[in-house]
Order: sequence, then C-alpha cells, then structure tokens
Amino acid sequence: MKYLFLIAIFCSFFIAIPNIIYSQEENNNNAPNFFLDCEECDFIFVRQKLPFISFVRDPKLADVHLLVSHSDTGSGGKKFFLNFIGLGKFEGQDYQYEFIAGQSDTDDDIRNGLLNFLKVGILPYYSKTKFFKELEIDIKEKSDKTTIKLQDDPWKKWVFQIESGGEFQKEESQNEYSLRTEIRSDKITDAWKTRMEASYEINRENYFDDGERITNNQDETQIQANFIKSLNSRWSLGMFAEYSANTYLNISNSFSFDGAVEYNFYSWEESNRRVFSLAYAAGFNSFDYKKETIFGKMNDYLPFEATRIRLELVQPWGTVETSLEGRHFFNDFSKYRLTLDSEFSVRLTKQLSVYSEIASEIIHDQLYLPKGDSSVEDLLLKRRKLATTYEISGEIGIRFTFGSAFNNVVNERF
Repeated sequence: MKYLFLIAIFCSFFIAIPNIIYSQEENNNNAPNFFLDCEECDFIFVRQKLPFISFVRDPKLADVHLLVSHSDTGSGGKKFFLNFIGLGKFEGQDYQYEFIAGQSDTDDDIRNGLLNFLKVGILPYYSKTKFFKELEIDIKEKSDKTTIKLQDDPWKKWVFQIESGGEFQKEESQNEYSLRTEIRSDKITDAWKTRMEASYEINRENYFDDGERITNNQDETQIQANFIKSLNSRWSLGMFAEYSANTYLNISNSFSFDGAVEYNFYSWEESNRRVFSLAYAAGFNSFDYKKETIFGKMNDYLPFEATRIRLELVQPWGTVETSLEGRHFFNDFSKYRLTLDSEFSVRLTKQLSVYSEIASEIIHDQLYLPKGDSSVEDLLLKRRKLATTYEISGEIGIRFTFGSAFNNVVNERF
C-alpha cells in the first residue's frame, strides 16, 4: 500500500505542474511584464533598483521582450544595443537605444549605464497604462555635462594595448613556467578597420626521474596585420599578412599574405542583431621547417584559396553563431581543411531550450609533420603535433525550467 501511496503523490505532483503554469499565465494585470534577455546585465542589481517592474522568467508571458546585445568598439570598449520589442497589446511598438561603455569602465559603471537606459525604455510602455501615474520621474542634469563638446583626438582613433605575464609551478619531481607578451594596435572607423598585433610565448617543462631529466620546450611567435575597407553597406575588402613560428607545429618561419572580399546579405548596420556573410580569400603561404617533413621537404611555397560562410543571429527566440570555412592549396587539391564552428541556444517551448557548442575540423593539410616516429615523451608531453584527419570538441544540452514566473524578490543571504 505504501508504494501505491508514493505513486499517487508522484502523479499528483506532475498533474499539478501544468495547472500552476496555466494559473500563472492567467494572472494578467494591466502592468506590463518585461522579459530581460541580457547576458551582460546584473539581473539582481536591476531588480533591486527597479522593484516595481514585473520581470517574468518566461518570454511567452511578457508584454515587452528586452533584448540586449553588444559589439566591441574601436577604442576597446563595448557598444550595447537595447532593443525593446513590444508583444501582444504592445506589438509594433519597438524601440532601440545604444549605450557605449569605455575601455576603462568598471562593471559597476556598465551596469549603472545599462540601468539608465532601462529606465528610459520602460516609460513608453508604462505611459500607455494606468500605472504610469504611480511613477515619479526625476531627471537631473550633471553639472559638468551640460553640453557635449567635440574634442580633438590626439591619437587619431588609434588604440594601443600591451600585455605581458607569466606563470610557474614547482615541486620536487617537476617544474614548469611560461611567459607571454602581446602588443596590439587598432584603429576602427566606419570606412576602415585596421589591426596590427604581435605575440611571443615560451613554455618550459622539466621532469626528473631517477636522475634523468626530461624537458619540453615550446616557443610560439606570431605577427599579424589586417586592413579591412568598407566599400558600402554590404561589401567589404580585406588584406591580411602574417608571420609565425611554432615549435609544436615544426615551423621555423612562416609567411602568409592574402586578399579577401566579403558580402553580407544583411546591411552591416544590422550586425548587432544579424549577420549572414559570404567571404572568399586567395593568397600564398611559405614555410621553413625545423625538421625535415614526412614529404622530405625543409620548406614549401604554397598558393591557396578559402571560402567562408558565417551566420550570427541574436533574436528573441535565441542566439546562433556558426561558420563554415573550407581552404585548400592550389598545387594539390587533396591537401585541404574544412572547419565548422557553431554555438547556439534556441528556445523550443516556454520551458524548454537547447544549447550547443561544437567545433570540428576535417584535416588533410598537415604538410609540416616531421619525419620519424614519435617517442613516448613526445606523446605524453605533447612536444609535437601528431597526424590526424579530424578534430572534434563540443558541448550540448537542454534546459527545462518551471515554477513561478513572477517572483522578483531579491534575497542574497548567505
């Protein structure tokens, strides 16, 4: 009998869930409900500062879907796009606001800046309800910001960044350390996007076994220069140059240069919400190898071409970022590489969403592999790249949520 009693309780619980959800959907007052779709927002902070706003957990119950996305600015900051999308009785009443955070802005500066635009964005919707008279609007002008003054920019929109650091670990039978230095300069305008960067990294590992010392020394150098010209609202032209040296890949020196053209099926002005672009590049690679390769060469000069298609969507139903790129060498079409990178989160139903991160490559262009067998130390310490025809990594899962969609109480005790 006790098992029948437990089964009855279990069934009653799952029968009650749809009724609870249904009753929440029917609990509709005239105050607008907002669904905040923002990865960068401090939701607890927002709810504390705007306790009178009804934020719902389910977008299907919202009168306004607030979708916040961002892009990096040329000065190293972030430009946020706050899209207020009216639903139901507010359908067609959409507004967009832009907030720019500087490179030196703290997290508190950013969340307060976003909060100010949230306050502005909710007013058009509250103004159409009887609850508008319950709001007290207080607009203050900062004493040192009474006017906007155009100032000369001595750096001419150039932004420079220098980064250097290292780490180490030591114990009785082993020690390791690494050092990395990176220098980058950017200049981004509507007409041009220019980036030059250089990095140098060393990794040293030492292992001791009965007086024997096993070492793993890895060095990597990379210098890049990118010049991208905006031709119009859809077309772009780019030139790319790179120098690299990589112990792990058996490359002593490598130079590459290519030109590329890109077409976006949407206007680039919509890039904060959607990008669907097709790019084609052609150029050459030259390689000097540290050790003789499996093809009996110490150097190579190889022309190549590549095509990439990219899709990025930030929409109320979810986000998608995926790209597919294929490249091959002209002298041997059997030497090619196909790369797929994909991240997405899609809301399937009110309570169910699916997410995934997948990176995969089909590899047939490892011309740099050194001749000879790999030792046990090479395998364990990853001192050299091994032959492979593919690489795959990823994560996939689902999210299911249910319960109160109207609970805006903040309690951070413990």
